[in-house]
Amino acid sequence: MELNKKSGSLIFCLAVILVFVVVQTACSAEDKTTKGIAESGSTEQNITDGKVNQANSHKIIVYYFHGKNRCYTCKRIEKLTRETVDNYFGNEISAGLVKMEVVNVDEPKNKHFAKEYQLFTKSVIVSDIVNGKEQQWKNLQKVWELVHNEEAFKEYIRNEIKLYLS
Repeated sequence: MELNKKSGSLIFCLAVILVFVVVQTACSAEDKTTKGIAESGSTEQNITDGKVNQANSHKIIVYYFHGKNRCYTCKRIEKLTRETVDNYFGNEISAGLVKMEVVNVDEPKNKHFAKEYQLFTKSVIVSDIVNGKEQQWKNLQKVWELVHNEEAFKEYIRNEIKLYLS
């Protein structure tokens, strides 16, 4: 019976630590996003007749970061993200305003992304680029909660991208 109490306490402590890590990561990502908005002042894009004004080049990169080993859920997150970007932002892709990149962070050349974006698992990141420099970014952590609800998942991704385009 004493062993069960110790196991229960250990599991509880691990759960508290996990919650702390998730909250800390979310807060850190939110701080970076807020900082990017404050530094950039305005994230307006200049579009004339569907083309980006080259004097103030603005684009959104939607990253899907994964590792070498990929489960069904990880592949589904990539698939739904790609479908959302392609289906809702076709005009913006053609105009060079939106781009999706799939990145394996286990490859040596991509390891820097894990540190830059504070990645601890497979992630979708929306990055706002103005004149070649990242102004702000956000880790879309709700993808894990919504992955089994395709409609809600796509709406979440779509809305987050639209925030950066407005």
